[in-house]
Amino acid sequence: MAEIDPLSLDFAIRHPDSFARILARGDAEESVRVLESLPAARKAAIIARLPASRIAQLLESDAYSPAEWLVDAPFDDAVNLLSRIPRERRLALVNSLTDRERRRQLLRHQQYPTHSIGALVGDIPMRISADSLAADVQAELRELDAEDPGPLVVVDADGRFMGVLDRWRLLAGNPPAGHVKDYLIEVRAVHPETPIASVATNEDWHTRNWLPVVDHRQRVLGGVSRARVFRAASEHSVQARRASDVVFDLLIDLVYVLDEVLEKALTRKRPT
Repeated sequence: MAEIDPLSLDFAIRHPDSFARILARGDAEESVRVLESLPAARKAAIIARLPASRIAQLLESDAYSPAEWLVDAPFDDAVNLLSRIPRERRLALVNSLTDRERRRQLLRHQQYPTHSIGALVGDIPMRISADSLAADVQAELRELDAEDPGPLVVVDADGRFMGVLDRWRLLAGNPPAGHVKDYLIEVRAVHPETPIASVATNEDWHTRNWLPVVDHRQRVLGGVSRARVFRAASEHSVQARRASDVVFDLLIDLVYVLDEVLEKALTRKRPT
């Protein structure tokens, strides 16, 4: 493992979100070199904060073992990392862990009932620290102007959800003053165990096309889009109607059978 200078290591420990953002803007090969120079637990924590696109590049490389990231990272970072990995790979990855306790904890976070919002959680492209300088984040967003990074989630120093970045107001500043926490849009988050049908009636969909999903410590697990929620709600509604029809048919058959049995019983008891 290559050595990292003490100042860079201290920066990675004290300001992991900023360190990850700087790393994500750099060359991919250089990013790999820097990551390899970090201690295992710190490396996993930084990877968990990278954009989904950069994590996808790392996943495609044979030089990395994603299972090691999940074991080495602090638990909250491991959950955050999973939220940035395609859903079809998550369960297989968690099940491959040899650490039984970590595997049990992560499976509990991933295996939500199919009727709950947790089953629909998708990736969060970028998470921004509330204490980041607004001017620095503006410069980063202008570099990403060619591609939409998606919702920009703002978290506090402990990783708790605070709101969504008001991107357009921040970009309009020339340059913007203050910190990211001065450019917040308050958005009500939902919990993963909440039924899809309940979230589909959320009034926030009138003005939002995406809502964050958080655990009960306000740590961001991912997000859900309006289109995905409405589609899932519609599918569950159709399935419920089909199930209702089946139950109704069974009840009709049961009534018919009971009628036949009762008729035979009464026939046997009639005096001759």
